[in-house]
Order: sequence, then C-alpha cells, then structure tokens
Amino acid sequence: MKTNDVILKSLSAIISGCIFLLSLSLYFGGHFLPGGGFVGGLLCTMALALAMFTYGIDKVTKLLPINYVYVTAIGLLFSIGTAFSGVVVGKNFFKHHFTHIHVPLMGEMELHTAAIFDLGVYFVVVGVLMSVILAFGKDGK
Repeated sequence: MKTNDVILKSLSAIISGCIFLLSLSLYFGGHFLPGGGFVGGLLCTMALALAMFTYGIDKVTKLLPINYVYVTAIGLLFSIGTAFSGVVVGKNFFKHHFTHIHVPLMGEMELHTAAIFDLGVYFVVVGVLMSVILAFGKDGK
C-alpha cells in the first residue's frame, strides 16, 4: 500500500536542517553559554535520526556514507589530544590555553583548546549514538 507522506518528508527536511543548525549554535556557544559538544552532538544525532526515520536508513546512508566508528575515533583523538596538549607545551595535564586570531570578515576571535575538546566530545557523541541507531535500525540486514 502506497502512503502519501509528502507533508512528513517536507517538514522533516526543514526540521532536520533547523535541528542541525541549532546543534552547531549550541556547540559554538557552549564555551560561554549553556551547551557545548555533548548537547550539540545529541541534537545532531536527532537530526540524522529524524532523516533516517523519514527517508529510510538506506537512502540516508547512501547520501551520507559515513563510518561512525571513525567519527568516534576522531573525536577521541581530539579530546585526548587537547588533554595532553598542556603537557606538550610544558604545563599541567588538561591545562587549556588560548590565543586571539584575526579572521577576515569576522574580526578578532578567541581560539582555545576547549573548543577543540568540545568538538571531540561532539564527534564522540554523534559517532557512538549513530552506531547504536544503525546497529538496531538495520533489522538484521
């Protein structure tokens, strides 16, 4: 039986995009406001899961051929790397450091290792949760 799911597919594309943009906003604002890598990663996973629920796992994985185990590994490398970066520069373990850089069209920005650590957490959360969703969602395939 063919179902008419035009409204679901139309709204899902818009809502998934909005959720993903909110996840990026929470990630970038997480160093100074509530949010960060964990909450941003959860929302990114929600956006991907909504797309997979609406369009099917096979179509989304064909469109985004990502191995989420590698995403998890890259996230762990970022997080562990920032923890040891203080030791490399002669400071304490997990000592964060920062600098100011000038970005064209955006002006002066603060660049710090907490942002890289949060990016690692973001990748770990997305990688682990998407691996679990795909493991349970494949239905024995």
